[in-house]
Amino acid sequence: MNTFQERFAFSLRFDEAESDEDRLKKCIDELFRKPLIVPDTRSTDNALLFNAMASRAKSLGDYDEAVNFYTKGLQEVVPCCELSAILYSNRAKVLGSLQMYEESLIDIDRAIQISPDTELTKHFKDTKKWIEDNLGPNRTVKTICTGNIPSLSHCQNKDIPGMGDAVRLVHSTKHGVNFEATKPIGSGDVILIEKSQVTSILNSDVALAYVCHYCLRDYRALLPCERCNSALYCSKECRAKAYEEYHRFQCNSKNFPDDVQFVLILLMKITKNGEELTEAIKYCEELDAISADPQKEFCTIRDNLGNNLKSVLNLSISMKKNDKRIAENIFKSAYIASFLRNETNYMRGYDDILSIAKLLFRLFYIFEAHAFMKDISANTDNVSEVYNLYSLFSLFRHSCCANTVHSIHKNGVIAVHAAKNIRPGEQITFNFLLTSKYTTFINQFIPRQIVLRREKRILCNCLACEWQYDFKPEFGRKLTIPIELARRLRRKRYDIDCLWDLLKAINEKNRPCLEAELLKAAIPDIYLGKQDTVLDVLYQLIGLT
Repeated sequence: MNTFQERFAFSLRFDEAESDEDRLKKCIDELFRKPLIVPDTRSTDNALLFNAMASRAKSLGDYDEAVNFYTKGLQEVVPCCELSAILYSNRAKVLGSLQMYEESLIDIDRAIQISPDTELTKHFKDTKKWIEDNLGPNRTVKTICTGNIPSLSHCQNKDIPGMGDAVRLVHSTKHGVNFEATKPIGSGDVILIEKSQVTSILNSDVALAYVCHYCLRDYRALLPCERCNSALYCSKECRAKAYEEYHRFQCNSKNFPDDVQFVLILLMKITKNGEELTEAIKYCEELDAISADPQKEFCTIRDNLGNNLKSVLNLSISMKKNDKRIAENIFKSAYIASFLRNETNYMRGYDDILSIAKLLFRLFYIFEAHAFMKDISANTDNVSEVYNLYSLFSLFRHSCCANTVHSIHKNGVIAVHAAKNIRPGEQITFNFLLTSKYTTFINQFIPRQIVLRREKRILCNCLACEWQYDFKPEFGRKLTIPIELARRLRRKRYDIDCLWDLLKAINEKNRPCLEAELLKAAIPDIYLGKQDTVLDVLYQLIGLT
């Protein structure tokens, strides 16, 4: 990473008068002159070190950490060698100690399959017998969330795929492109179901994501990519699907930063691994030629909403030219374009590297302005942070006292629920502040504005911001909660149906308040199965301890 960052410093030496295109040309010329080589840092010595660290963690009874180290060791070795077989076997034993017998059996079968030594194979088969003898009745594998993907509460919108027909997409001088209600929407109604355009697991030097990098299944017996060993999958099937859909062109980029990894996957998805590269570049040229006024035409017609390539690139319409805040993306865009030309066959003879760099520049902007980050791990000790991009969801207007909340489901599918009753003609809003990298609830007006401008390029004019309202407790113990609901909440603190009923009771006040925002911040985590949430704070405020 140091090499990448050292070369990145070059991008900061630009003249103020230079355009973004001139800066891209300058970076591309520099990379032609001095190509950046990203070294492969895998080594058997590292694998042996991680194996030893895992053994120590196991001896101390820290089995979760041991699994983590064995997986890191597998990322350092050549696939199908003796050491990889040993690491699979060792991880199988630890998974057995964690009573994850199903995953333990999968790992030991992998060890037996690739074992090159007869005696070693015999030892692995003995281990498998031990696991089978201890196999408990629970053979199920956990998933990242509770419940199935919900259904829309209203009929499917004919013009907007995935949206209910109680909502329409409009364009106004004041708000730009936004959604508004066309029918009465009740609290808890599902108004949007959307699959992520891109799912990208954040890398970490401390711990691994305990999920499959393709399907987001909560899993421990992860299988590394056979080529780069960086990406991790729950099965050979997911590994093959990821490689076919996007990973084959991402495979040599294991040492790249998270935003570069995300942009690479997004590029592969919208261009179908390069098959629609020409179409993407032509559409970028169309976007370059338009001003802000025709946004309605580009963002609201059905063809653009249902077209994967267009719907994503439309999210970059608001990108300002020569924005100093995104100057660092000049180098990254030029470098990735050079990487694709030199290290892959993605470009398939396409010679205009500047056009590809300009396309990437837009994708980096989309990442910064619209990538939706979420920790999808139900266990607070194992952070599994994921970047997702939703083209329709990204068109929601921000509000610090929004009238919607979300839940994340299988394969990164997002469901947007109404957080209160919404009247026809009312704008549909979402609080994007809670999904930024600032995980704590920011309740003061000025810090909210600073974070929104810096992180999301948002200038908020919601009701709370018009009042310059610093969220504070409004109810104390005076909130009227039906006796039966209070009894249910004390008995089932994390029951989602009870929490929706509590939100209805709080929303009867019908104005911004800390209690409502705390509950709206907690609901998405409850859907994921988390129990360490801000609910404890809320319950103390309203006397439900």
